[in-house]
Amino acid sequence: MAQLEFTLRVVSPMFLNGADTRQPEMRAASVRGQLRYWLRAILGARTDDLNWIWEHESAVFGSTGQGSAVSVRIFGTPALEEFPMLPHREGTQANVSKAKAIKPNQSFDLQLVTRPGVNIPSDVFYALQLWSLLGGLGKRSRRMMGAIDIRPKTTNIEWWYEKPQTPDAFKDTLVKILSDAVHSPVKKPEIPPFPVLHPNHSWIIVGSPADDPKEANQEFFRQLLRNSKFKPKQDVFGYAKGSKRRASPVIAQVRKIGDDYYPVITAFRSQPLERANYSDVLRDFMQEATTYYNGIRVWGGW
Repeated sequence: MAQLEFTLRVVSPMFLNGADTRQPEMRAASVRGQLRYWLRAILGARTDDLNWIWEHESAVFGSTGQGSAVSVRIFGTPALEEFPMLPHREGTQANVSKAKAIKPNQSFDLQLVTRPGVNIPSDVFYALQLWSLLGGLGKRSRRMMGAIDIRPKTTNIEWWYEKPQTPDAFKDTLVKILSDAVHSPVKKPEIPPFPVLHPNHSWIIVGSPADDPKEANQEFFRQLLRNSKFKPKQDVFGYAKGSKRRASPVIAQVRKIGDDYYPVITAFRSQPLERANYSDVLRDFMQEATTYYNGIRVWGGW
């Protein structure tokens, strides 16, 4: 049996609920869901064979027809506090929607475990590292909530990255992991059917520093996502209209690099294209974000 242990630290308020929707809790199922998401994003950059992607993902994390090769375990009791889910609305007459969340700066033990005689697949390593650098957990995790920091509990995990202390070091770390994970990306002239980390259809930038995650969130919304240029086009950035829902193609997260908190923004373009200018709006948004932040372009673009 292989077992790897990590410390997962909460960086910004995490609105992660279980069966009781009023009571936040840290859930292994939610961690597994994130690992599946980033694994799929990696695999989709390597091939257009959807059957192969499904079979490979199922072999790692299981399906209705087979068990998972890797078990995810998480331990720790969260301390809770009320936080605004929409901090960019503070100081206005709009509702900031306060709710209980797992407080920042708490740590949890995260374990990846396999069955006896089974090694942890290398693609799980890539998915875990990319989630730790780009993603989050819980509600509003595409809007800088539920930010995470993951570090190995032992020093013998040679493939884990050194914690970057500058934005340039963050870029170098992320480019190396992405290049190793994606290998030789397949040619993708067409927009893919789901979000993938292909350099032609994904785009990652690192912005300018903020004092804390709340300030980074407010700046992102007030200066970019809700400015006069993009506010009329909000359905491009995700929506919920009755039974129709679409997750945002922009994952805006925050990471502590050195002593400051930096926005890390990842954009994916994928089907269906429900607006004729969907790709153009995302391109304009990422270009404007790069200019506004004087940001670092890490990966991809179109």
